[in-house]
Amino acid sequence: YYTISFYSFFAIPESRLQALRDKIQNEWGKDLNIVGRIYIYDQGINAQLSIPEDNVEGLRKWLEDNHTFTGRIPHFNWAIEHRRAFKALHVRVRPLVATDIPLSLETLSCEPEYLQPDEWERELCDLGKDALLVDMRNNYEYRIGRFENAVCPDVDTFREEMTVVRDMCKTRDQPIYMYCTGGIRCSIAGAILKSEGHSNVKTLQGGVVAYGKYVRNNPDKQLSIFRGKNFTFDKRLGEEVTSDILSKCDQCGGECDTFTNCANTSCNLLFVQCSKCAEKHHRTCGT
Repeated sequence: YYTISFYSFFAIPESRLQALRDKIQNEWGKDLNIVGRIYIYDQGINAQLSIPEDNVEGLRKWLEDNHTFTGRIPHFNWAIEHRRAFKALHVRVRPLVATDIPLSLETLSCEPEYLQPDEWERELCDLGKDALLVDMRNNYEYRIGRFENAVCPDVDTFREEMTVVRDMCKTRDQPIYMYCTGGIRCSIAGAILKSEGHSNVKTLQGGVVAYGKYVRNNPDKQLSIFRGKNFTFDKRLGEEVTSDILSKCDQCGGECDTFTNCANTSCNLLFVQCSKCAEKHHRTCGT
């Protein structure tokens, strides 16, 4: 299996969403043996999936042949580590990202400047003092891996995160660099800032996933400027970019960057647990 993600912003009539959802569920699931999580909405598609190697071209052809995607074939973002990362295929009609902020295609069309991983690295290595580098992911993602000198707002919602970012911006032309897991969250955040008049907004094309792939594909390059793991929202719960361990076990305090869900199904807490504590506490959080 290959693990890939992609997204694309474009209008889908609300009246066609359910039929498209059913078509994807049936044909991607049964014909292409895809597993993963697909969100479709009137603003486009957001997909994280695992697909058998032999069916990748079949998925490309499906997208090319489906008139909904004509001229809008999304770029595939390949994972750093490949495996069957999902148990089943779930296709849902729902907002592409849980932003808790009303969005329109007009706002999303105000795109930030996208930097390829090598461009991102060059600019971050020569970042001016007035530049702002923002990690738009959740705090628990930042905990196990991050770009050096990045700021991750300590908030719970996207709306709160955008408020913090606005407050950190001193001027409308201040350089703002934003990154996230796979790119979509920053595409949205960057578009919002651009629509509000911020003129110098840049994001990492493909997010940490793409940067991690860039590091893996260039083993002779100098040290990665991202340290640690990239958290993933699937069975892997993370893929290594570098061997640096930035976090600690929530139970013993020893160095550890392995997330797990509490084995007590009535709890299911996501937390960091080392192998010794997993054995000692039977893979539970102990509460």
